[in-house]
Amino acid sequence: MSDSSAMTKKCLLRTMSDTIETDIHRVHVIANEILPRYHKPQLSFEELRKVADGPFDFFLAPIVFAEEYRRDPNIIYNEGVRREIRGHALEIARKHGFDTNPPDFMPGVEESLRDVQKAGLSNMVLTTSGRRYKHRIMEEHGISEYFEEIIDRDETYFRKEQGIYHLLRKLEVKKLEVVLLSGTATYIKAGNNLEFATVAGSDLTVFTVALATEYSYNDEETLRAANPKMIIHGLDELMPRLREEGVIKEPRTAA
Repeated sequence: MSDSSAMTKKCLLRTMSDTIETDIHRVHVIANEILPRYHKPQLSFEELRKVADGPFDFFLAPIVFAEEYRRDPNIIYNEGVRREIRGHALEIARKHGFDTNPPDFMPGVEESLRDVQKAGLSNMVLTTSGRRYKHRIMEEHGISEYFEEIIDRDETYFRKEQGIYHLLRKLEVKKLEVVLLSGTATYIKAGNNLEFATVAGSDLTVFTVALATEYSYNDEETLRAANPKMIIHGLDELMPRLREEGVIKEPRTAA
């Protein structure tokens, strides 16, 4: 392990689709074009936000293959099932131009990224999409420079905890303190699973923050049920609330 192993690293880890991008309405369109292909009823927007997750197969497989899922919940990790649902999703995304025309960015995201940097935390991204596409979109909008790491599908294999473990191994630090910001309940649950962990002699702590906005994958009720350490309703609340909770300490000033 390198000399950096003696360090404590602090980072703000955001999920891509609902804390950086505004992707939820595209998810609704794609899901409701997939479901009729399996003779399943479409989901209202309110119903979608109770179950939405990334990637599509995580929340659609239990609906599309309901009987199989009841027998074996691990069907969501079946590669054939995943490939089938993702194939439909990619086809529909291309039809609507979603694969070439990115969604808008969250209001205030660049200001939030700057505030995090000023507080001494590293900005990082956790996404179940591919790195190249997401990085290109952020570069085009001039915000890629704010991010130190992008953890993508190849590094998580859709297991959210695995993405955070990967980050700890890659950084080679003695202690990693993560603030995980997400509008998706499964990410909040994954962060809580790793609230305190030790991996290969390195310590990990995760403080979960749920972002409940109109763009979040899950509604506020669903997010609260995931037991985040903190819930906010806009990116402008993030740093003040983290300071209030003592997660971020104000720098000491000379007497």
